[in-house]
Amino acid sequence: MAKCVHRAAHAALLAGVVFLARPDLLLASPIIDPAGDLRTFDPANPNSYAGPQNPALDVLSAEVILDSVTQTLTFTSTMGGPLSSLVGPGNANLGIFAWGINHGYGNNNFASIGLAGVVFDAVLSVNANGTGTYRGTATPAGSITTNGNTITAILPIAFLGPPPAPGNATGPLLPIELWSFNLWPRSAIRFDGTPLGGGNQQIADFAPDNAMFRATPVPEPATMLLLASGLVAARITRRRRA
Repeated sequence: MAKCVHRAAHAALLAGVVFLARPDLLLASPIIDPAGDLRTFDPANPNSYAGPQNPALDVLSAEVILDSVTQTLTFTSTMGGPLSSLVGPGNANLGIFAWGINHGYGNNNFASIGLAGVVFDAVLSVNANGTGTYRGTATPAGSITTNGNTITAILPIAFLGPPPAPGNATGPLLPIELWSFNLWPRSAIRFDGTPLGGGNQQIADFAPDNAMFRATPVPEPATMLLLASGLVAARITRRRRA
């Protein structure tokens, strides 16, 4: 009987270890981006950043959280300054948080500015005034919130579906666990306060600088129970040996 208990405890402990060892089951840390690394303006380079050096556009950390139970993706980032500085008179947007998403069809559209590692096929735009869009559709009311330097969007996975496969797609459609992300804040105004048109001159920062990252999965209840069982079994085993 004691051997059976010991074997069961060992199996549960091993299952818990497997949980901890598999990266696809771990709660990963958010992406950390250096402070003060906003892109700079070069009058001779039309692709250089022409907006203000506003800390609210400087990414310090970014994370996407996948919750398979609620079927949502949470996009959250903490910036170097208060998000309120990006909301102008009349609730106007002075800055946009563009989340590039690669569902599998992505291309390196920023290769011309030396960022071939940023690959995406769709963009989610999140704004400090609580509005946003994805592929021309407004985000659900109340899905975007700000708190000091942090802006968060919680959206249904179904809302963030992939675009049609383009003719120059580089790969097949991926399962959601393998979708990847990058965040690049954009300024709507030039450093002199005048409106800033589209293009790379709007982009203030990239997080990560030249790469993509995957979502952090929230463990399902059954997985958490398995981990807890492993930890309990480990304690029982240690006590018996003592």
